[in-house]
Amino acid sequence: MKRIILPMSLCLLAGHALAENKEGQIVINPAISYIKFDNDRTPDEADGFGLGVEYRFGPNWAAEVAAFRNDGDARTDVEQLKVDGLYYFSKDGTVQPYVGAGIGHAEFDSPDAKLDGGETQLNLGGGLRFNFSEAWSARWDLRGVYGIDENDTDMMTTLGISYAFGGESKPEPKQEPVVMAAAPVDSDGDGVVDADDKCPGTAAGVAVDATGCPLDSDGDGVTDDKDQCPDTEAGATVDEKGCVGKVETVTVESIELKINFPTNSDVIQAQYDPELKKVADFLNKHTDVEVEIEGHTDSQGSANYNKTLSQKRADSVKRELTKRFGIAAERITAVGYGEENPIASNDTAEGRKQNRRVVAVMQKEVMQ
Repeated sequence: MKRIILPMSLCLLAGHALAENKEGQIVINPAISYIKFDNDRTPDEADGFGLGVEYRFGPNWAAEVAAFRNDGDARTDVEQLKVDGLYYFSKDGTVQPYVGAGIGHAEFDSPDAKLDGGETQLNLGGGLRFNFSEAWSARWDLRGVYGIDENDTDMMTTLGISYAFGGESKPEPKQEPVVMAAAPVDSDGDGVVDADDKCPGTAAGVAVDATGCPLDSDGDGVTDDKDQCPDTEAGATVDEKGCVGKVETVTVESIELKINFPTNSDVIQAQYDPELKKVADFLNKHTDVEVEIEGHTDSQGSANYNKTLSQKRADSVKRELTKRFGIAAERITAVGYGEENPIASNDTAEGRKQNRRVVAVMQKEVMQ
């Protein structure tokens, strides 16, 4: 019995050739063939040769028309004509696997009356194409061939050298550069972008209108951030402070909080209890006063760490004022400034001690 020769050595011959399936490309596929017949047929096997012409519709799909003649045992000859569709799993590369299916017709010339004559055949299988270059390649194909008329299934394999020509590579899609629109800028942080801001440079925290200008709620010509007499009667003549008549600001009382901390610590030492009580008494006396507690550090350690440590120090003071002395938390804002605002040199131990601090200045003003 003849044997099917597997083209494993073709993998080595192909090396690193890289070929591309092109739209409109034509491939001539001459090949030798071998058929192992169904057990119901009189001949056991047959071999021969054939020729196929393959047309590629694109990088993956192709159609092939092929004819084969095979000589078998017992003076049985087979002539086949078929049309196949092929699908390549990769559009290029050294080795390209594919699947194929098709329909054809076979003519048997045999002394066996049952086998002699023609039959319609369906086939299904696949194979490998080994590319040597853009033009030259080898192909191994294995199909199951089903004879509709006799209900027999044969196995057929082919091996050949192919030549490809013509066709055009599909152009790679052009990558357009992505243009990122610049984010609108709001330099003064008032919520109105610079392009629409008619009052640039507004101070932080000042309420503004849609044009970025400070509000003037009572319409007296003095914006709310400077108006010391809100709700002035319409039409009244006011001064630069938004008040009718002479306004005098008098400071009746002020107090300063200052607490120093050990290195790398946010624990308030007992010696500062009088400081905390003095501040609490001031806030209890002037219930409309709000305060910002500022936390600071020296420059030892990283800036990010010092920022966190200074926030913890400010939070410690706020916590003491709220828990021990009953000051409403919403009246106290704790902010950590890290090492940004030293009051002494960080080159000396004494200077660094002064910089490890929490401070706050509270002032009560009245108008007469």
